[in-house]
Amino acid sequence: MVSKKKSSILKANLNVAVIGPTGYTGHELIRILYKHPKVNIKLLIGNKSKGKYISDIFTSFSHTDLPKIKTFEDANFSGIDVIFSCMPSGNLAKLIHLLPKNIVVIDLSADFRINNIKLHEKYYGKHENPNYIKKFTYGLTELNKIKIKNSENIACPGCYPTSILLPVLPLLKTKLISTADIIVDSKSGISGAGRNINQNLLFCENNNSFKAYGGGNHRHIPEIENYIYDKTSKKVNIIFTPHLIPINRGILSTIYLKGNSELIHKSLKKYYKNESFVKVNKLGQLPKISDVVGSNICKISILQHNKKNYVILLSVIDNLIKGASGQAVQNMNLIFNLPEELGLDQHSIWP
Repeated sequence: MVSKKKSSILKANLNVAVIGPTGYTGHELIRILYKHPKVNIKLLIGNKSKGKYISDIFTSFSHTDLPKIKTFEDANFSGIDVIFSCMPSGNLAKLIHLLPKNIVVIDLSADFRINNIKLHEKYYGKHENPNYIKKFTYGLTELNKIKIKNSENIACPGCYPTSILLPVLPLLKTKLISTADIIVDSKSGISGAGRNINQNLLFCENNNSFKAYGGGNHRHIPEIENYIYDKTSKKVNIIFTPHLIPINRGILSTIYLKGNSELIHKSLKKYYKNESFVKVNKLGQLPKISDVVGSNICKISILQHNKKNYVILLSVIDNLIKGASGQAVQNMNLIFNLPEELGLDQHSIWP
């Protein structure tokens, strides 16, 4: 059921606040929302950037009429319908209890993605507001629509988990693949690490180079395994290694597992046939990152390995859009019974 508040504004515009607008996901979110036909951006909140206009930080927003950035303490949430949080992980958990009730909250960090508090704290440290974890719904749009539609608190998935769960989870549900060792090799552009001054992210440190990271125990592994268990009651072993490649944005995940390529292809085509943002390529047709950059689309491909019963899945997404801000807006559209594609009809950028 849509709440009375949601129902009352379906024919009007949604008033939106963005907390943490000066990172890459904040920029992408504002860029999408600014052209969304049902959205008014009423509040931009950032303590370090207080008193500035977003165009002072991103010249791409020159000549826009966006509001001046305010501190959290000075923000007035009266009349706000949706709050997006683009703050780094750990920050929303510290102040979630200070937000007004009955406002939709869509979080793009990891604070509320894992509903097991012990598992969360093992990878992220002490949680500041564990009582709120159960109030959030995991916002993997195509695979959790019913719950998302009936929720007011959404935890958007990480970019890597989005690229992995979209091809893998439907197959686990239909028992077409083995739950034994699923090997995932993912490559991401540098924007996935966030907008910060870090020696390891400098141009000279990454140009003409290519490296693995995460130490074999990346934080996204428990997020992936935990959500698979929640949806299927199956325990899987995800062997995941992320890599950093010298491009701005995009993720390509290569997934190795056991199964039948033709049955897998048929199953995924059927599962996603009515979805606007997940596209399954022809059997053997390889996707590339440039297919999806600038769009909210995930492209999936299936290859038969030359070893019997082994299959290779490939998926590509724009980590800042389908892996973050675009999926967040997609979830907002669902919650307010708007067309899922509204404001997200951008085609990929080429070249």
